[in-house]
Amino acid sequence: MIQTSILQQEFIQRYGELELEACFSPGRVNLIGEHIDYNGGFVLPAAISLGITAVVKRREDDIVRIYAREFSEEISFTVNDTLSFQQNEKTHWSAYVKATLQVLKDKGVHLRGADILIGSDLPLGSGLSSSAALECLIAYIFNEDFYNNNRTQLALDAQLAERKYVGVNCGIMDQFAVANGKLHQAILLNCATLEYEYIPADFKDYQLLIINSNKSRSLAESKYNERRSECDAAFEILSKFDIAEDLCHVHEISLAYLENDTLYQRAKHAILENKRVLYAVEALKNGSIEAFGQLLTESHISLDTDYEVSGHELNMIVHYSTHFDGCIGARMTGAGFGGCCIALVKKDKTARFITYVGKKYAEKTGLKADFYLAEISEGVKKIWNHLPSINQ
Repeated sequence: MIQTSILQQEFIQRYGELELEACFSPGRVNLIGEHIDYNGGFVLPAAISLGITAVVKRREDDIVRIYAREFSEEISFTVNDTLSFQQNEKTHWSAYVKATLQVLKDKGVHLRGADILIGSDLPLGSGLSSSAALECLIAYIFNEDFYNNNRTQLALDAQLAERKYVGVNCGIMDQFAVANGKLHQAILLNCATLEYEYIPADFKDYQLLIINSNKSRSLAESKYNERRSECDAAFEILSKFDIAEDLCHVHEISLAYLENDTLYQRAKHAILENKRVLYAVEALKNGSIEAFGQLLTESHISLDTDYEVSGHELNMIVHYSTHFDGCIGARMTGAGFGGCCIALVKKDKTARFITYVGKKYAEKTGLKADFYLAEISEGVKKIWNHLPSINQ
C-alpha cells in the first residue's frame, strides 16, 4: 500500500486541502484453482497488500475529477449526466470508473461530486486484478454505507460494470476477493452459487512471493475464449455418460469417453484442479504447508501440459523457483501467457531466492522479473475518515 501521506501531499498541490478521506482497494491472487471457475469448480483467491489507494474530497456539486498518479492523467465529468463510452476508451482506466458509476446510477444511487487522487503499487497488466480493484474502489467511495454491509453485492455490481459497460465477459472471482478479503484468510469460493468459506492462510515459516514475469499477456484473451469452447465441447460429450452438472465434477474415469486428445487434456485439468483446491484447503486447515506447496507445483504442471496456458517465461520462473532449496512450491497464477507466478519460500532464504531466480530468469529470457512480498489483506476499506494534517 502506498503511504497516504505521499498521496495527501500530491492531492493538496492539485486540489487543495479540506476534509480528506482515504480508501484502499486490494489486488488479488488466486492461490489455486485456475481456469475452473467457468467449469463449475472451486477457487481459492485472497486479497493482497498491494493495491490502489485513493485520497478523496467530497464536493457539493456533481463534478467528478480523478487524477491517476501512475498515468499522470486526469479525467473530469459531470456524474449526473449520461456517461458516454467511446470505443477507443474501453481499454482506458477511465472506462472502469465511468462503468462503475453508471451501474450505481442504474440502481438509483444518488451521486454527488468528488475530487479523487489515486495511486497504485499493483504492477499493471500482471494479472493481479487492477481493474477489479479500481471498480470496487470507485463503487465503495460513492456508496460506502450500503456496501459496508453488502460486500457480495459490491462484487456483483463491480462485475456488472465490467461486463455491461466495458464489454469484458469476466467471472466473479476477482471482484469477490477484492470486496470480501479478510486479513490472513483465503476464500474458498463456489463461483456458481457464491457460497464461500474463509480458510486460514498461515504459511508459518514461509513467505508468499508474487513474481511478475514482465511478459505481456497478449494471447490471454483469445486463448481464454478458446479454452472455454474446448471445455464446453468436452462436457457436451461427457454429459452423455456422466450425471455431473458441470465439467469439474465429472468422474475421472469418464475421461475415457473423450477420443480427442485436446479435449481429454482440458477436461483432465478441470477435474483434477478442482480436487487440488479441496486438497489445498485441507492442507491449510491442518497446517501442512509443505503439502500445500506441492499442490501449487502440481497445479502449474497441469496448467502447462494439460491446459497449455503457461509459456516459456512462466515455466522458467517455476523451474528455478522449485529447484531452489527453501521453495516448497510455485505456479503461474491468472489467465497465463505472461503475468505472474506465486511461490512459497522459506522466510530466512527469501533474499537469496530473489537473487537466484532473478538472475537465472534474466539469463534465460532477457527479461527482468519483479518480486513482491505479499501479505494476505483485507478487502476494500476506508483507511481514514479525516486525514490528519500533514503539518501536525
